[in-house]
Amino acid sequence: MIERIIIHRIFPRTSDKQLVIPRTSNKLIRLEQDASDALQMRVTKALGNKSHGIEMSINEVNTGSFFQTAATMLHSDDSGFIALSKDLANGFNKALSGTTAPGGLLAIIAGRVGNDSTPFVATIKAEPQDGFKADEQDDYVGMEYISELLLTDAQRFYKIGLLTEIISNPPDLDGYQAGNYRAFLFDHLMTATETRPAAAYFYSSFLGMDIQKSSKKLTQDFFEYTRTFINTLRVSDEEKLEHHEALRAELRSQEAIISTAEFGKKHFKDEDRKSYDGFMQLKGFPQNAISKDTDYIHAKLKRRRKYLFNNDIWISTPPENVGKFLNIEPTDEQGVTVVKIKGRFQGQQ
Repeated sequence: MIERIIIHRIFPRTSDKQLVIPRTSNKLIRLEQDASDALQMRVTKALGNKSHGIEMSINEVNTGSFFQTAATMLHSDDSGFIALSKDLANGFNKALSGTTAPGGLLAIIAGRVGNDSTPFVATIKAEPQDGFKADEQDDYVGMEYISELLLTDAQRFYKIGLLTEIISNPPDLDGYQAGNYRAFLFDHLMTATETRPAAAYFYSSFLGMDIQKSSKKLTQDFFEYTRTFINTLRVSDEEKLEHHEALRAELRSQEAIISTAEFGKKHFKDEDRKSYDGFMQLKGFPQNAISKDTDYIHAKLKRRRKYLFNNDIWISTPPENVGKFLNIEPTDEQGVTVVKIKGRFQGQQ
């Protein structure tokens, strides 16, 4: 539920790469209900369960950081909220220094989120695009050109950083404590190959956040839990093999994030997808996307091994522990190779 909105304009660097002072607002925006509903849906789609939004670690907690400023804004009156939002606009402007990122609009919104209606502050950096709006009259249908469109449902050129309070405590001598808050990030680059370098100026320099340090463990859990689920499916061994290979391929891909919702949608039938979602929730795995880090399972993601013979026969095995179930003896003088497999023959494909 969005309660307060203010927008500031951020300009790109000059030709000699000098900072341009942002154009800041002195008033909150009052949206009509349908517009407010649409904006709430954009944020929910970006950061809610089964989204590409990921939870972040809060690194920068010093005075003047995004965290301390946003935490103060959570309980500020309107005048305090407006003043602190200008500090965020100037902080974001400085974070652009040394980058080639374009300018745009920085929307700062506040309200409540979740079943417990916890307060949140979020910053949305949107890059305007142009487009057309239909102009319909009684005997005529035309088009009206709009030079700046923001946050359309199809638009992906925006970033969101969100801070929400989970325990309400006043600041101490060191300010607000990061352990009482959760932070989330959505970036349209989060599915691209160059995710981390491209997004770093926003989430690191501006928000003072980092990809959660538990990404390695979460990626390992995703792999192990999904393998366990696949093994319980009532499908043929061939289909299970395909699912296992799809899992390895997904984790070997250049995508920077992974989620149960996306994997289930791509690789499971409807009934199996629902079971998969429930299985992963019972395991306590996050419903939102996670940052993919395969360090702990690198060896398990190798492609299936193939053993080739000169008569066009080949044997395919899983990538790990091959020596436990396959033994290939040296070829004898007659060109015969004895292969011993610890396992029962089940058929051919």
